[in-house]
Amino acid sequence: MTEYSRPPTLDSVPTLFCLPYAGGAASAYRAIRKTLAGVAEVVPLQLPGRESRFAEPPRVSVTEITDEIAPRTHRPYAVYGHSMGARIAFEVVRELRRRALPPPVRLYVGGAHPPDRKVPLAAAVDLPDDAFVDQLIRRAGAGTELRDVPELRELALPVLRSDFGWIKGYRFTPEPPLDVPVVAFAGLDDTEVPPPLMLGWGRHTRSRFHLGTVRGGHLFLADPHADLARLLAADLAGDGGPEPIEDDEAHLWLTTDAAGPAQPTGATQPAGIARRYGAGRPELRCAAACHDGLTLAAVTLGHAAGVAIGPPGAPDTTDDLLQAGEREQIEGMAEEDRPWLALRARTAKRALAEGTGVDPALIGFPDLAAPGPWRPLTGRDPGLGLDRWRVTHLSLPTPRGEVLAAVALPYDRPRLRLTRLTEASC
Repeated sequence: MTEYSRPPTLDSVPTLFCLPYAGGAASAYRAIRKTLAGVAEVVPLQLPGRESRFAEPPRVSVTEITDEIAPRTHRPYAVYGHSMGARIAFEVVRELRRRALPPPVRLYVGGAHPPDRKVPLAAAVDLPDDAFVDQLIRRAGAGTELRDVPELRELALPVLRSDFGWIKGYRFTPEPPLDVPVVAFAGLDDTEVPPPLMLGWGRHTRSRFHLGTVRGGHLFLADPHADLARLLAADLAGDGGPEPIEDDEAHLWLTTDAAGPAQPTGATQPAGIARRYGAGRPELRCAAACHDGLTLAAVTLGHAAGVAIGPPGAPDTTDDLLQAGEREQIEGMAEEDRPWLALRARTAKRALAEGTGVDPALIGFPDLAAPGPWRPLTGRDPGLGLDRWRVTHLSLPTPRGEVLAAVALPYDRPRLRLTRLTEASC
């Protein structure tokens, strides 16, 4: 099942077992194996029905994959799965735990719905071939050659239908969260599994959780401009150097330590940030919000930002922060949805007000049911300077349950990174 050649000099580095996306094969990890040479021994797992195992009927077997990995758990190892492969990797790690084998040092997941959530695209497996292929091209980033090259289509469709059949038939069984750090990656242009949705993977670990946004779409694994290999190398190497941050990034730090208060919003160099990013960096900006022992901080490179955490309970839909048009929108929704929509609106207004200094009562949004990022209304008063700002809602898994937060940033498409810690970070 494995496809690798083991260099003799890799005895001191971890093994990175890799599982493919639906229809994918071991060759999808060729570039990553080259980039990580000397950092990790990359072992792509070849599933039946593809490439060197083409003669076998396509299938997905968590038991067989676990059997392949189990003999090599005596040394440090990690597991990466992309899209379908992430769900397989999650189940393999749980099966290794059931067998009382040493756990991986990391579970890496890319472009994948959390395992306790359905995969909407899986329903496409019941469509006729043409419609099925069209859905894969439009929503999952499959190449148009899947539609236009008959020979490729003939070879690929049986594997794709088998893989999507497995995804559709998958049923999540609740078990205790993993004690393994989970690092998730989301594509900036992935509309099927956007970064906020990937936060749901944090529900499945009691250990550290980290989300990174990389350039590319749903199949950013194959995107030559994606940052995946570089981020994997940095995490596996664990050199402990200063946190790198780029101009279009916002780094979010979530802590659950109630022992100390959050730093004031707008602080430029809180002590925790100085430790993580290196002292003497006045260009760093930090905004923070604190509620009920939770602290969410946003760090940017020279840009203002605003952060807010939604308060508990159902907000009053007549709150002064809601404008007449927004109250009308809420009243037009199902009764059970009204408190949630009002909470989203109030939290977004507070985050945007923190970042811009604008009175939150003057801030309006055109569509409170939009998935986001939200664009504030600017037509009535362009002098407020809100035209560049966008608000992203985040549903944050914490030991206290799901918490709604909002992050306001003055650029269209920020790359978000979020790390959940258990110690104060800002």
